[in-house]
Amino acid sequence: MNDLKYMLDKWTVPIDDVLGIYKEMGYSVSRWRMNICITRQFYAMEAVKRFGKGLFPSYASRAPMLTESLDSYYLGGLNAMATGTNTCWHLLIDWFDNRNFTNKCLVSDRSQHRHQSSTNRQRSLLEAMDLPKQHIQQIRQTVSVSEHEGRLHLTATTPGASNLSGVNRQHTFASNKPAKSETVGECANLQMLFPKIKQLYSTSAYSGLGTAVVSGDFSGSGRASVAISAPYFIPAIYDNRHSNGKLAAGAVFVLSDADPVYNFSQQDILDTYPQVIRPPVDSAMRFPLFGSSMAVVDFNADGVDDLAVGSSGFGEHPESSMLGRVDIYLGQQNVGLSSRPNFTLTAEQLARFTHSQKHRIGGHLFGEDVNQDGFVDLIIGAPYDSEQRNKRHSGNVYGYMARSYRQPGVLGAPDFTLNSPSPNAFEWFGQTARAVKLANSTLLLVGAPGHRETDATGQTHPLVGRIYAFNVGNSTIPLFGGLEFATTKDNTQLGSQMYVWDSSTGGNPLVLFGSPSEHNSVLGQAVYVPDKPVPERGWQAGEVRVIDPTQWAYGSGSSKQKSLDEMSGLLDTLRGMQSPGHFGRALATTLESLWIGEPFSDMEDGRVYRWKRGTKLPTCYAIPGMRQARFGHSISVVDAGDKQIVLVTAPHDSQFSRFSGSISILSSDET
Repeated sequence: MNDLKYMLDKWTVPIDDVLGIYKEMGYSVSRWRMNICITRQFYAMEAVKRFGKGLFPSYASRAPMLTESLDSYYLGGLNAMATGTNTCWHLLIDWFDNRNFTNKCLVSDRSQHRHQSSTNRQRSLLEAMDLPKQHIQQIRQTVSVSEHEGRLHLTATTPGASNLSGVNRQHTFASNKPAKSETVGECANLQMLFPKIKQLYSTSAYSGLGTAVVSGDFSGSGRASVAISAPYFIPAIYDNRHSNGKLAAGAVFVLSDADPVYNFSQQDILDTYPQVIRPPVDSAMRFPLFGSSMAVVDFNADGVDDLAVGSSGFGEHPESSMLGRVDIYLGQQNVGLSSRPNFTLTAEQLARFTHSQKHRIGGHLFGEDVNQDGFVDLIIGAPYDSEQRNKRHSGNVYGYMARSYRQPGVLGAPDFTLNSPSPNAFEWFGQTARAVKLANSTLLLVGAPGHRETDATGQTHPLVGRIYAFNVGNSTIPLFGGLEFATTKDNTQLGSQMYVWDSSTGGNPLVLFGSPSEHNSVLGQAVYVPDKPVPERGWQAGEVRVIDPTQWAYGSGSSKQKSLDEMSGLLDTLRGMQSPGHFGRALATTLESLWIGEPFSDMEDGRVYRWKRGTKLPTCYAIPGMRQARFGHSISVVDAGDKQIVLVTAPHDSQFSRFSGSISILSSDET
């Protein structure tokens, strides 16, 4: 969390005008209810601004979502609320101009409030925040609320952060520390390993450049291109490709050369003259989140890579039961990617072939050769799908196999649909998916990080996660053969991240399980926080396990791996040493090295680690100046002829514009 200095300590709200607007729209809103709503938000803002850093660990240590999804969760996340407010303002402007308004941006307040006095309402609002008594007392003494001449005035007389700021961001680094001149905090300076780091950035505020990054040979030239997404990107100069004059946010930038020659070490991505792919159609919402996920496939099985782009926010309304879209752009020999999608699939179209009551697609796309025919298939993870009302967000996986005879247009029914063998509500089955090629079979691993487990004593453990192995064999439809990986360790979220490390010598691959919210129990106790439970040091530090899949027993019959530290084939366990660092949030490999992202370390500056087989500890690297950038959010390795290039993204980088994002290109003879 940052210090939030940009948040104002004084609000003046024209209540009479706001109520008048509602009345014009045909809505009856009482003055006291409006005052309560605004006052509640002001109190909450002040509480977060003053005490957030000190209290955050107490809450976040028990709820990983507060760390990893506070901004990105599609209902109630900060980005969702911000984009929803932006959309609502534009709808209001349209209403002022044309009296053409829909209530899609209005949220119903279903809570029942008693008509209380001003003093009682203030007291109940403060106490409902569940803060320590001294914090409630400080807000009560320093915040004044008054109303006169039709305006509500809210003022905080003692602005600034509390002295609790940062008290519980524990961090320890166990490996050998480099010389001081070569360090960034606790890590080695990445510029010592890669002296000529190139950094691409966006000047579009909040664009989130680097949310996803993939590489593929989209022109069949034998040289890889790189696709980088920015789901909130809005160009400075509006184009006229959209029929109704509105402009949907989002872009994917395709660089024809993964290691281009730049005049400067830092450069605006638009100055590299990339192919810019924008949302192909207008969504009813301004923010369809185009580029929230991407995957490289060979959808038409022609030997040239294609690009699948997800828009997880595409739909009529952010609370719609059907949200999301997937567009597939075919690569063409000696040409590159199509400028318009050749295949499309929306959540509503997918619903025609399934029984799910709620669909949300586009946020989790994977390119995997499931049937090992040499062509990469498209796997659509839908962890927020709901099969039944009592099993919301149980999740599904939809597979579309590469076919040479597919006709462009709307995709039809999926070639296969996978459900969780042991579905839970909020299991999020399908958040990750990876295919592992073994001697006589292929296993499709599917992660369900929200799975809850009940132990032998009857105690339920939340968010332990689970990974299911589906056996492809000679069939094109993966079948569950009984192999699954589980734990009873709270908040591990096993299945959050997986990666297959192919052998440089053509031998058997290794499988990597990343659990970025897992607690590192090796560390000791944390610093005391008044009136709140003390989170153990090591909460959400994260772990990565390196596994030999040839040791697994798969096929018919149950083979449940109940202990992560004793699972078959476990070779190494790598542990994060900072809370909440989320070590293992991103995984990628070169021929010789494993790269691991830890984007929430160092107060969300972020860092990466490099680990080589046979070494005990990974080496930590960071880049100076990455303040709260979440460096290490995504990592991708590109084969560029005679060398491999590592790409590391920082979607919250604000060096050039607030949360505009950046991507660092690491190139050397040895990666």
